[in-house]
Amino acid sequence: MMARWIRQCFPAALDFEEAALRLAVAQSREASPIVLWGESATEYRFALIAPTRLAPGRRSRWAHWGLAPAVAAYRRFGIPACLGESGIWLHGRRIAECLVEAVGECALVASPLPAPLKCAAASPRDFEEAFRLRVEAQHGWTFDHSWPSQRELLHFAVA
Repeated sequence: MMARWIRQCFPAALDFEEAALRLAVAQSREASPIVLWGESATEYRFALIAPTRLAPGRRSRWAHWGLAPAVAAYRRFGIPACLGESGIWLHGRRIAECLVEAVGECALVASPLPAPLKCAAASPRDFEEAFRLRVEAQHGWTFDHSWPSQRELLHFAVA
């Protein structure tokens, strides 16, 4: 299945979350899945936006469904992260809390990928690529890099 990879820089976490929510609102039931990838000076962020028909049947499973590729990417670089209650855990403490929402016709799973990653011996592009490959493997998607469409940009402007 074809999916969209949208990379953008965001000065603040709230800007990223707002963009992810607005992008999810703009999607139809038949839309292709989207991964929104954001970078700031201190962390990376991602949002997985997919029609609910592609998400697990129970909403309680959406967090693990969306976060598993991030955990696999951390482990690829020697960081022993794991899935836990509502987020990503490292050495017994939560390092990233997950936002899980049903937005319009879509499931939205969003999370920061914080500081331990910045300490790893990997460039930002290396980690982004590892994460993208893990999403492709887990969900069976093939990504095409894209920008928000005119229709999606209109949702950004009026929301």
